[in-house]
Amino acid sequence: MMLSIEFEIVVVIILSAITCSIPGAFLVMRKNYYAADTTNRSAMLGIAVALIFTSYLSSPLVIILGSLTAGLAMMLVKKIKQITSFRGKGLSIIISSAFLCFGILAASNFSFNQSSNFDLSIIYLGETAFTYFNRVRVFGVDIGSYALYAVSIVLIINIILVTLYYKEFKIDGVDKTYAASIEKKESTIDFLLLIMTSLSVSVSFQTAGIFMTTAFILGPAATALFYTKRLITLAFVSVFISSVACLAGFGLAWPNEVSISGTIVSFIGLLFIVSVIFSPEMGILKKYFDNLTSQKRLEEYIIMDILNSSKIDCLEKNINENISSSLNWKVMKVSYIMNKLKAEKKIEIVNEKVQLTEEGRNILNKFIAAQHCFY
Repeated sequence: MMLSIEFEIVVVIILSAITCSIPGAFLVMRKNYYAADTTNRSAMLGIAVALIFTSYLSSPLVIILGSLTAGLAMMLVKKIKQITSFRGKGLSIIISSAFLCFGILAASNFSFNQSSNFDLSIIYLGETAFTYFNRVRVFGVDIGSYALYAVSIVLIINIILVTLYYKEFKIDGVDKTYAASIEKKESTIDFLLLIMTSLSVSVSFQTAGIFMTTAFILGPAATALFYTKRLITLAFVSVFISSVACLAGFGLAWPNEVSISGTIVSFIGLLFIVSVIFSPEMGILKKYFDNLTSQKRLEEYIIMDILNSSKIDCLEKNINENISSSLNWKVMKVSYIMNKLKAEKKIEIVNEKVQLTEEGRNILNKFIAAQHCFY
């Protein structure tokens, strides 16, 4: 029994996004962002060469050669860094761009079998709707789209590798100094991430395209990083975010007949921007209000210190004007802070003079001691 075209496409999209987000979570945790882009660009050469020989997007050779060229580029970058003084991200950009250009030349200058219905834009930008038409048949029986099985197999491989080597991933993600001191484990992690990322890029190119697969890999994980620092939680949140973006993107793109992968990547970007602004731990608004709160608290401590040191006339009737004149603040601002301190029982009026309460004095002393410890 065949699945409906909409349902099968949605399943392929979600599985592709999850497949990419798993290695993406570990790359983001290691702050190795360029690895995804390097792998992504370099896979173009292998995919193009495979299509020259096979003419079919559904050929396993597409995934194999795409993964090999992606892995070759990463190993080449690492080897050149070991034998030369070339450092930084520039080397990754140069090598991946070279692989990408060779791939584009190969794809543009060779004729493919017309029966493959091949279009170069599928490699560049991806088109998920076309994955439905590459079918797998066993003894003449249609058992589903090729992309569904290919992505599922790579997803299973990623899950198995993460399960078997989770301890190594966790050590590298939590204590990088210790991980770096164990050369065997560090090389194991590099090799595993290379396999996972290369396979994920190669199998997902038809869904998201070479240029947008990077967003599939890094986008959900980078968004999840605003909500958690724990490795396993980061991976699950990445999967959740990628699934939500896929459902929302498909729901908008399908009835409007626009690019499905482009819409999904747009939703991933939107979720990232929303997280940047509204994240409860690291968002811009959170930091803004924290800074605002810190500033107001500092202003309270300044006034409390003035009252404690008796640097000005503390008579109740003209205290606000005296503090305002001393600090060059508006009287209304000083009055607001004084009322707040009084409500919090940090100041009191004794013999028509304003002074700190015992609680207020203790709070001020703790603040001053903390500043001395800090400096």
